[in-house]
Amino acid sequence: MAVYISIIIFDIMKKTIIFLCILTILSSCSFLEVPLESSVNSDNYYKTVEDFDMSLTGVYNILISSDWSDDARFGSYFQGFLLLGRVGTDEMVVAYDNGHGESAIGDYSYTPSNLYVSRTWYMMYKGIYRANVIIDRLTMVDTDNSAAKDRILGESHFLRSFFYFHLVRLYGEVPIVEHETSDASALDMSMKSIAEVYRFIISDLEEAINLLPESNSNGRPTHMAAKVMLAKVYLQMSGEPLSDTEAAAKSENLLKEVINSGKYALVEDYFSQFDGKHEYNSEYVWDIEFANNGTTIYGGQVGTTEGVPSPASLYWTMIRTCPEFYDTFDPRDKRRDNVARFQFVYDTDNNLVEEYFDPKSGEIDPYYFAYKFRHALTAEERGSGWANWANPINFPVTRYADVLLMYAEAGLRTHGSISAEQKEYFNQVRRRGFGADIYTPNPSIDKNAVDANTILAERSFELCFEGHRWYDLVRFGALEEAVKTIGTNAITAQFNNQAKNVRPKHKFYPIPQDVIDSSNGAITQNELWK
Repeated sequence: MAVYISIIIFDIMKKTIIFLCILTILSSCSFLEVPLESSVNSDNYYKTVEDFDMSLTGVYNILISSDWSDDARFGSYFQGFLLLGRVGTDEMVVAYDNGHGESAIGDYSYTPSNLYVSRTWYMMYKGIYRANVIIDRLTMVDTDNSAAKDRILGESHFLRSFFYFHLVRLYGEVPIVEHETSDASALDMSMKSIAEVYRFIISDLEEAINLLPESNSNGRPTHMAAKVMLAKVYLQMSGEPLSDTEAAAKSENLLKEVINSGKYALVEDYFSQFDGKHEYNSEYVWDIEFANNGTTIYGGQVGTTEGVPSPASLYWTMIRTCPEFYDTFDPRDKRRDNVARFQFVYDTDNNLVEEYFDPKSGEIDPYYFAYKFRHALTAEERGSGWANWANPINFPVTRYADVLLMYAEAGLRTHGSISAEQKEYFNQVRRRGFGADIYTPNPSIDKNAVDANTILAERSFELCFEGHRWYDLVRFGALEEAVKTIGTNAITAQFNNQAKNVRPKHKFYPIPQDVIDSSNGAITQNELWK
């Protein structure tokens, strides 16, 4: 099955190789210089719903690709998005460079030539092109299976919106490519305003809402997941840099619909969601799927780039956290255990145990480790494949706790204060975090006054290391202020370049230099980066 998908994808590229080389928003065309695996004509392929469903797998593959031939992993959730949105914040720092520019992403010294900057743009547009092929062609196909057709189209619109959502948040103004085409002269490569890109994202998600089913396979969006994503889009629009005054109310209304649907509920055990065994629960909305089932040598890396030291070296500890973040937690908050102050060692009976350290002793590397996603600690338990990458844990894009916290924020942005209902949902998230009964008011835990700072902090306590923080800080206009808190502690003084380097321009990434160079002037650098 995987080989068949690859054949389809490469044949699509064969049909459009000239177009993609000229388009250049997909970066330089050198990435297409690979042997074709088949001469199957894609025009003859797209005939049945099953054909399109098979091709849709190739769109999802953009999210998890570990392809080494075009450095795809640096623009997917296999590796790239395990940095972007997480590091360069007050939650996560890059402890060392893996030779691909990771430290530069963490300390704001990256340039338009950074590999993560380049490959993220490349992969998002690659996904957009694949989604465009399905949307354009399936729309013209008559089928007796209208439910399957609607689902495939709905998923394609949803994924295309997700790719553009990443692009507009990371790069600001970007081109909009709406259709499959082999005619370069018909392309509009002009940079569209942030508002225009958001309008396109909204139209895609509204279409997805109309088409998607109430239930779907794991890892595939549903009707309600599309509503959650649209609410998230509106909420991001309501903050910086767009500051759309009407968007927050639209987000609030959508989130209320989601909550009132009764489809979701907080799970009792917070940490159970991150061990790879309990991901599909009442709190699950949508995630990026990884597996280690013998069909791939890789699996995923969720939790691997960070983690704690262990004898088998199954965690890289390249991304870490810091005492400044740890100290923001209430000591009673069980979510503080997302931060580990220990390493794993073998005891005298050859059992793995946690060895805690005193930062003052100097006996153990005095770091605070990010330890939310907890996979098996031995190569035997991890299974076959590359032991330190064969990880089946999924990356949670959004879950119900996020919905409840967004609802409070949307209410605050809309009305200037939150309602009693919104405050109750906000405090339900807190109670679960403190290990108290979720639905019973608790004066020692509950927040009576909930303002912007309270919401931003609670999102960090609840959603830390899940890829929300950088986008949250930008939306709240708090990126520089938050980043400059890192390095004040002696342990993290080595990361003070992060605080020294951050500038207003860093609310966006630069347009990749290879894109600019190969566009013949059609695409120019972000104004903040000129």
